[in-house]
This record gives sequence, C-alpha cells and structure tokens, in this order.
Amino acid sequence: MLNTKRISKVKTRHFVITGFVLFSAVLLTSCIGVNRQFEEVKDKIMGKLGEDYETEFQFSIGSAALHISSWFVNLSADQEYLDDMMREISSVQIGVFNRVRGTNVYADFNTLKQIDNEMKSRGWQYIVRSVENNEISAVYLNSNPGEVLKSMYVINLNDDELTIIEVNGNLKKVIQYAIEEKNFDLKM
Repeated sequence: MLNTKRISKVKTRHFVITGFVLFSAVLLTSCIGVNRQFEEVKDKIMGKLGEDYETEFQFSIGSAALHISSWFVNLSADQEYLDDMMREISSVQIGVFNRVRGTNVYADFNTLKQIDNEMKSRGWQYIVRSVENNEISAVYLNSNPGEVLKSMYVINLNDDELTIIEVNGNLKKVIQYAIEEKNFDLKM
C-alpha cells in the first residue's frame, strides 16, 4: 500500500528544490533577455541603417551578477575603485549585430546624424561622438534632468558590426570614482 503522505512530501520537496534552483539560477546569473526599451532602441537604429544586420548575441546582466562579479574583481584587482564602480552599476545590456554584405549604409557622418536624430527623438542626448576610419562611436545620456546620470547608451558602428550597450546605475558615482582614482580633486 502506498504512503500518500510520504509521496506528497517528496513531491513538495521536489517542487521546492526545483523552484529554488530555478530562482537561484536566474538571480545569480541575471542573464535574461534584453528589455523592451533596449529592443526598441535597437530596432529603430537598425531601421535607420536599413535593417541589414543579423544578431550575433544580445544579453542582459543584472545587479546580482554584477555584484558577484565585483567580488571577483575585488579579489583579483589591485585597484579598489573598480570594485566600487561595479557596485554602482545596476544592469548592463549588450547587443552585437553583424552587418549583412551588400548593404549601402556605411559608418560615416551622415549615418551618425541619423542615429543622433533617432536617439534624440527617444530622449537621449549625445555627450561624446566620433567618426574616424569608417567607424562611428557615440555615448548618450538621458536628456531628462532627473535621469541624466542614471543610464547611458554606447553605440559603435563600423562597416562590419553594430554594437549597442546600455548601462544603468548611479553613473554619477561611477564617474566620481574614476576621477578620484586619477587624483583629480573634484567632488560631485
């Protein structure tokens, strides 16, 4: 005769353990697909570029994975400021897209202006941009005064690849740590 209480306990324990493992895997890796805002920015930029790109990879790293990474940086790096900087970043999303041959969009100033216009329409303002040797790079901050140093986009485009990175967190503190490390006496 089967002991239904024992079977029920085993099933419950199995369910709890499976749930804990899945929760821990998501929490510790924090490698979940990119969010909708990142997808929209990527889609709009690719739309401006003719959508002639294939995804090489895209992923998101959340605060738990960054926090755990900072422990390893703290153990392996002589520079304490790197650990401090990593603790101020709450998430990073990265996408790398390969250009399909035969497209007629190139990394030049006109393409940079198209990307700038798209980012500006989405509430982002460039702080650094460069066009050099068939490669463009730009860094964008949120133009909303309350959100200026909470997130940024880094976009790099060359004739072979488009890379988009979004960084979220207390970027004001990240900049402060970098400045202090270089021995500039500047308080933010």
